[in-house]
Amino acid sequence: MAHIKDTSAAKEEILAGSREAAASIAMGTRKRSSIPFPSFGKSFKLRVLLIAIIVFLIGSLGAFTYLKLFTGSTYQSETINIVEGVQELATLATAQAVVTTVIKEEDNKLFNKEISVNFPGTKRTVLLIVPATVLAGVDLQTVTDENFVIDEENKEIKLTLPHAALIQDPSINMDKVQTYSEEGLFRSEVKWDEGYDLAAKAQTEIIKEAENIGLLTKAEDSAVKVLSHFFQQLGYEARVEFK
Repeated sequence: MAHIKDTSAAKEEILAGSREAAASIAMGTRKRSSIPFPSFGKSFKLRVLLIAIIVFLIGSLGAFTYLKLFTGSTYQSETINIVEGVQELATLATAQAVVTTVIKEEDNKLFNKEISVNFPGTKRTVLLIVPATVLAGVDLQTVTDENFVIDEENKEIKLTLPHAALIQDPSINMDKVQTYSEEGLFRSEVKWDEGYDLAAKAQTEIIKEAENIGLLTKAEDSAVKVLSHFFQQLGYEARVEFK
């Protein structure tokens, strides 16, 4: 009997302990659930992320605005100034020469009509010495920003220009034209109107002579020299090409 009582008492103690443990767990659970701890972990991360994005966007917008308003406009203004400066140098990128050519003309005429047979007294030989001023140059007035390639890092400017050409028709110095003629018995001396016509024919020969003496090359050399000095004053080294 005593053994049965002891066993019953042990069971009662175990059950009582189990009840206390269950009650303790239940109370602990209620306590944990009843305390309103603030859940701000995810919210805080989200706010930090939003702030970072806003700061990035503001910084990007500021950089874009600076480049657009200041850097871009400065470059454009500088390019415009360079183009205008080059165009103003047009009168310096030239070469001038006085070219003299000799025109010789022979014909046979009888009673002011040209004939194909050299009858005695119908032949006339005219020798015309024609001096003219020839002006050649590089057309810098047509230069635009498309003619430039600017290397800011190396401070170099590549400039592509058209080849030199005659700026105007040769200017014949009519007061210095010399005329020599040999006339047959039936021929008259050279008249002024004939002299002017012969001088006009001389222009073609004058242009050829100007090219032969290298006048166009001298004009291009002059342009390179003037432009190199101009860009050197701006802090750039110029490389000029002709196409």
